[in-house]
Amino acid sequence: MASTPGADRPRSFFDRFTEPLADRAREKFEQVEDHVREAVQTEIDAVTRSVRARAVEVRPAAFGFAAAALVSFFGIALLITAAVLGLSHAVDPWLAALLVGIALLLVGAGLAAWARRRLPPGPAVSVVRIHEPVHPAEEQVHPWAD
Repeated sequence: MASTPGADRPRSFFDRFTEPLADRAREKFEQVEDHVREAVQTEIDAVTRSVRARAVEVRPAAFGFAAAALVSFFGIALLITAAVLGLSHAVDPWLAALLVGIALLLVGAGLAAWARRRLPPGPAVSVVRIHEPVHPAEEQVHPWAD
């Protein structure tokens, strides 16, 4: 007959005294865990609703900007084609395309240099900083705070 050691011995005074305290502490920890879980889920749900509401508000504008970008792209392509065709009356067509392409590359490089000068000075963002969670409700009072 195999029995666990101490299974038949009576519980000590210390065990009888601490078991109810341990049970109450365990219950309190479970309650805190439930409150934290509910609060986190509430925050996640609130952020999800906020993002979805904002996406619904912004959707028509996003479609409008996408259509404007597409039409502008084709308009610029046609203007470049017109520049090449117009210049091809003065020089050979291949040379006209080459000259317009070089001019566009120079304009693009100039815009990139201008934009780089407009960047704010400062160190590059470190990898550690990228992974820090940023939440808009950080400073709000949480439901479990008194």
